[in-house]
Amino acid sequence: MSKIPLAGEGFRTEDETTKNKARFWKNAIISLIALSITAGIIAVIEYFALSGNDAFNLPLRLAGDAIGLSGILGFSAFVLGYVSSKGAFDLVSYSVKLVFLNVFRPKYRQENFPRTFYEYKVLKDHEKRRATFPLLWLSLIFLAVGIILIAIYMNQIH
Repeated sequence: MSKIPLAGEGFRTEDETTKNKARFWKNAIISLIALSITAGIIAVIEYFALSGNDAFNLPLRLAGDAIGLSGILGFSAFVLGYVSSKGAFDLVSYSVKLVFLNVFRPKYRQENFPRTFYEYKVLKDHEKRRATFPLLWLSLIFLAVGIILIAIYMNQIH
């Protein structure tokens, strides 16, 4: 059997490659904004929690905690998204959709909703589900920067 791929197999068109790059950068920008907002919220909460404390070099501690914690939360969100993209939560999503359809649309069987979980799973398996890998890389960067800032803060204290 020949190892030469058939037409359309194994080749990426320029348009598909540029779409993948555009999707990557769009996800990277969204992830960066989300992690930055999370870090800001954590910093504000920690600032008001430590406002009565006479801690040495408080801004460095706030920055390290906020950036490191947002990195941990981003990594956790990536793990959940990755597991979900592999189909781990399909039964839960089918069940929740079925409950809402039963409550709000009693005649949902007349719509195009699958009758069984097996049909739903077959439909879901044909969809192209992706995890957002820019979230992983940015979360690890945030986590590393947070660890470095906390290490600097601990060295200044002692």
